[in-house]
Amino acid sequence: MRLGLTVVSFDGEVVVLRGRVTGTVALADVRAACLLETIPKWPVVVMDALQGLARSLEVIVDLSDEVAVRPLLRARVYTEGALLTDDVVRRPLAAGLVEVLVADVAGAVRTIPPAAVADWGSPVAELLDLAREQVLADGLLTRRMLDLGGVDVLALESPSAFTATHVSWLATYVDVPVAGLLVALPTRHLVLCAPMLSRGQVLDAAQALLANADALWTAGPGALSPDLWWWRDAVLTLLPGTPASLSPPIEFIEVLDTLPA
Repeated sequence: MRLGLTVVSFDGEVVVLRGRVTGTVALADVRAACLLETIPKWPVVVMDALQGLARSLEVIVDLSDEVAVRPLLRARVYTEGALLTDDVVRRPLAAGLVEVLVADVAGAVRTIPPAAVADWGSPVAELLDLAREQVLADGLLTRRMLDLGGVDVLALESPSAFTATHVSWLATYVDVPVAGLLVALPTRHLVLCAPMLSRGQVLDAAQALLANADALWTAGPGALSPDLWWWRDAVLTLLPGTPASLSPPIEFIEVLDTLPA
C-alpha cells in the first residue's frame, strides 16, 4: 500500500505519521485488531486505523467544555507507571492498576487534564463512574469459552482500548457465584475469568490462568498484567504467586474453605 506518509517509530509501540495525515498510532491496538482478522484483511485494518486518526484530527473538542466532553468520557485501565505523564485524572483500580479518565474523540483517546476537571466542578468519582458506564454502553465484548488444560475459562476480547474496563462489569457476562471469580488481565484487549465453584476447580483454574496470563502478557500486544485477581462485588484483590505456588490473602482462603471439594 502506498499511503504517501512518512512513518517514524521511537519505541516500537507508537508510530508518528507525517504527511497527508499527521499524528500518532498505537501499534498494540493495530496488532490486536489484526489478530482478530485473517492476514488478507490486515491492510484494511491498517487503513481503518489511519482513517480513524484522520477523523479524530478533524474533530475539534474543547476539553474545558464539560457539556461537550461528557458524552465522550471513557475509563481506560493502565498499569501503574505506564503513563507517560502524571497530568491525568485517575483513581486506583487494584494493586498496580489505575483507571484513567479519557475522551474518545472519533476513535482517538485523549486524556483529560486535571485542571479542566477542576474547572468543571464535578466529583472525579462521579465522572469516572459515568466513563465506566459509557464504555459498557458502547457494546459488549466478544465472548468465547477456552479449555486451558481441562479448565473452562471465559475469554472476553475486542480490539478496543477499553476492553479491560469491562472487568468492572463481569456480572453482565457471567453468573457470578457467591465466592466470586478468578480473573486475569494479561493484555488491554483480553479479560479471562473463571467462576469459583469448588476448591479443586479453583486451584486448577488459578494455575491455568497464571500460566496463560504470564505467557500472553509476555507476548502482547498491549501487555497489561501477568497477575491473578480475585473478583468479588466488582472489587479486584491481588492473588500473589506462581502457577506452582499461590500465596492468597487470608480472606480468600476463608472463602475457599467454604467451597465443596
